[in-house]
Amino acid sequence: MTMRRSLLMLPLVALIAACGGGNADADARLSAKRAQRDSLKAERDKLNKAIAEIDGWLAVNDPSLKRTLPTVTTYALQARPFAHWTEAHGSVRADQNALVYTTAGGEVRRILVQQGQSVAKGQLIVDIDTDALRESIRQAEAQVELARKVYEKQAGLWQQKIGSEVQYLQAKANKDAGEAQLLSLKEQLRGAEVRAPFAGVVDEIFPNLGDMANPMQPVARVVALGKASIEVDLAEDLLTKVKAGDPVEVLIPETREKLTAAIDQCGQYINPNNRTFKVTLRFSDNAKLRPNQLVNVRIRDLDEPAALVVPSRLVMENSAGQPYVFVLEEKDGQARTRKQFVKVLSTQGGELLLQREENGLKGGELLIDQGARLVVDQQEVQVIKGA
Repeated sequence: MTMRRSLLMLPLVALIAACGGGNADADARLSAKRAQRDSLKAERDKLNKAIAEIDGWLAVNDPSLKRTLPTVTTYALQARPFAHWTEAHGSVRADQNALVYTTAGGEVRRILVQQGQSVAKGQLIVDIDTDALRESIRQAEAQVELARKVYEKQAGLWQQKIGSEVQYLQAKANKDAGEAQLLSLKEQLRGAEVRAPFAGVVDEIFPNLGDMANPMQPVARVVALGKASIEVDLAEDLLTKVKAGDPVEVLIPETREKLTAAIDQCGQYINPNNRTFKVTLRFSDNAKLRPNQLVNVRIRDLDEPAALVVPSRLVMENSAGQPYVFVLEEKDGQARTRKQFVKVLSTQGGELLLQREENGLKGGELLIDQGARLVVDQQEVQVIKGA
């Protein structure tokens, strides 16, 4: 029985081994084809260069050939300003966003405002039944009034050396205790009243008319529109590229309105979960922003006043992935191309920022524009003026 089971397992093991070997063979073939492609591209570049050199020689020395040169246009490379903007999403957070509670339970007798209505600081929003507390305050006021009169009379008698000091001190203690209790009851009444803590808009009222309010549940939410912050998560590689004060553009998707601001605060903590840090923008008076609203943010992370900038169409890559441009030069009275390798520092809106190099571009050169993909290094060309 054991031998039979072993015989049945052999084909399965062979199949698994074949599958694993098949993946390795496929990877090897793929790598070989890529290497073959890169080799052919390199050979093509060499052949194109050699053919161009021979064509150039024949065009000058072979009388049987009609001299025809490829036509090109030029782009004048001049230093100019360049700015790069990082785009991200942000979330609006109200700087003043408060849940309003009552410190005493009671029935909701009146709702004095509607949701979405503007309120002033201290304005009563919801009227809760506090009759019992008010009655306690009235009784406490009467007791305090009596205690004050007794104290005043006892103090007058004590000044005349009539009565005992104990009677005077007892009267004073009753007055002080009554006043403290009255003050406590009035504080309870103020806490029981549902009033706006600041000027803003009543965003939500939670209980309905006739419900019982209690200190454990909020009664209303008040939001101050305009005073808001926008929080944005940026990738950690931008930590040294942005700083407080950098300009920011904020686009509200729903209305397509654009706002301008500046970075108010850059966080220094990197979130290990997504490798980002927080940037905060603050608005002191902008009623267009709503709490928890999502907005699109563009932050300027690079600003070069005098940069070498070219359209992306001018930059090509060789088989090794190295970027280059063609520079127009004049040699022996004839316009020729010269391949110049470049380093791209940044891209923005179809434009490339190139690095200045000791043996490279410095500004002021004429670069081949139209026709650049049809020429090779050191090829004679015909320049079309004004194109």
